[in-house]
Amino acid sequence: MSKHDFESANRMLMNLKKSFDVFLKNDASSHSFEKAGSETEFGKEVAKIFDENKDNPNVKNLDFQYKKIIQIANDIQHLKQVNDNTLPDWLEDELENVFKKIKDLLKILEEELN
Repeated sequence: MSKHDFESANRMLMNLKKSFDVFLKNDASSHSFEKAGSETEFGKEVAKIFDENKDNPNVKNLDFQYKKIIQIANDIQHLKQVNDNTLPDWLEDELENVFKKIKDLLKILEEELN
């Protein structure tokens, strides 16, 4: 039995992605992902995995990629707050790429940590 429920972590990641999709389509002024980043279910799971496996390079990468998602969301939020409607396509593409990296890392970690 694994210490971590990676199936649940994947579900949490998909829920987070859905919330980001809503965030991108709506007014971002009422959201602060930097502050809320560690408060999401997925953020808590990443913190738990990181705390228990700090020496694992893939765990360090998972933590880094999660923080990257939060930073990208904050960049998007800033652009929306200053009424810059020219959200660069590459920023949304980068957000999607980071979600894919995290999904792949979760698969790797499920094998490594079981």
